[in-house]
Parts: sequence; C-alpha cells; structure tokens
Amino acid sequence: MGGNSSFSWGEMLGHDLPAFGLLTTIALGLGLLLNQFRDAPLPLLYQSKQVRFEQEVARLVPLETPRHSVVASSAVREVGLEEFREFVSGRRGLVLDARPEIFHRLGHVPGALSLPRDDFEKAYARQRSKLEGNKDLPVAVSCSDAHCEDGRMVAEALQRLGFRHVLLFKGGWAEWTRAGLPEERS
Repeated sequence: MGGNSSFSWGEMLGHDLPAFGLLTTIALGLGLLLNQFRDAPLPLLYQSKQVRFEQEVARLVPLETPRHSVVASSAVREVGLEEFREFVSGRRGLVLDARPEIFHRLGHVPGALSLPRDDFEKAYARQRSKLEGNKDLPVAVSCSDAHCEDGRMVAEALQRLGFRHVLLFKGGWAEWTRAGLPEERS
C-alpha cells in the first residue's frame, strides 16, 4: 500500500460523475421506452384509484357497442342484510365480491365470484363467461363494510358494461359475518 498512491474524492468524482450521469440517462430512457410496450403502461404521473379504475372499465366497454345500448349509470340500488341474505339463499342472480382477491380467498358469501376493484380488468376477463351470459340476471355486489367505496365503483362499472339489475349490499362482509351467516373459503 505504499508508493505514490494518494486517494482523492475530488479526482474520483471528476472522472466517474460524467459516466454515472450517462448511465443514469441511458437507464431512464430505456425504462421509459420499455414501459410503452407493456399491455398497460405505468403512468408517469400519479392517478387516483378512481381514474385508474375508469380507464380499466373504458377498455372493457366494447367499442362497437352503440351508446344507447349501454345502460346509463343510474343510482345503484342499495339493499340491506335481510334482502341480500334472501338474494344469496334464493340464488336469484350473481353475487360478486368487490374486495381484493386475497380477502375473497380467506372467506366470502356462499357462491360469490371475485370481481375486485383493484385489477378489475383482469378479474372481469377471468369471469367473462359467467358474467357476459348473465347480463339480464340481477347482480348483487358486496364489499368489506359500509365504508368501502370499491363495491359502489364495481356496481356502477357493471351498469356501464350493460348489466341491467345491479344491487349493492352496503353492509358488506363485516355485516354478513357479524350476523353469523354462512361463509365459504377458496
């Protein structure tokens, strides 16, 4: 370790800083370019979950669908525990769970299909055959609890996608389990 070697931060930064800047610029440019080739490019600016969700739903609405055939987004009818329980036990239509997939797997209303707000587009595609063939049947959407906005977002999206009879169980999973009603696990 002897000799004439003397270490200088200034010299090191003077030689390495331009190279570091060049590598950083190349990596950023490559990242931006590759992002454009993704199926759903990551946004460069923050978008609220409502805006992201609306974009997913818009991609699902068939472009060839005439405007008058898509149900206008009227108020979704809210139902209470007793009406929802009768809907589920009487198998009156589809029951959809708007909670994230992991919560659905841990426990859900009997017969409920998972259709979470987050990743709605992919979840809808997985359930497409069950959903598309039943647009005239009543559909009941539930979420976590009375404060969960995801249930309303999913219910309104279903209306935009042509479902005619959409209900929202406002009390959600919290009220269902508090009442000691049956549950399933995936």
